[in-house]
Amino acid sequence: MAKCSRCGKGMGSATVCPHCGYGPSQSVVDKTTRRVAKLTGEALEAGVVLTEKVVRETRPAVKSAVDLGKRGVSKAKQETLKAAKTLKEKGD
Repeated sequence: MAKCSRCGKGMGSATVCPHCGYGPSQSVVDKTTRRVAKLTGEALEAGVVLTEKVVRETRPAVKSAVDLGKRGVSKAKQETLKAAKTLKEKGD
């Protein structure tokens, strides 16, 4: 519970003291907590920006690899169908 920095009375969850109208006292713990929260938010934001850059930069390479993989799968499918036809014809 915050205390008024002027009169020292409890303020509850009010942003200004209901007794004298002054603001809450800023404890060292409160300041440190806010600072840590701010720095954590900045670190998360920087991480998101970095991730977006990595995705943007690697997208062409990944797309190329996927396209190459699709072509490889298509080629493998065609070869499998050819082998299956050949086996079927030999069986007849």
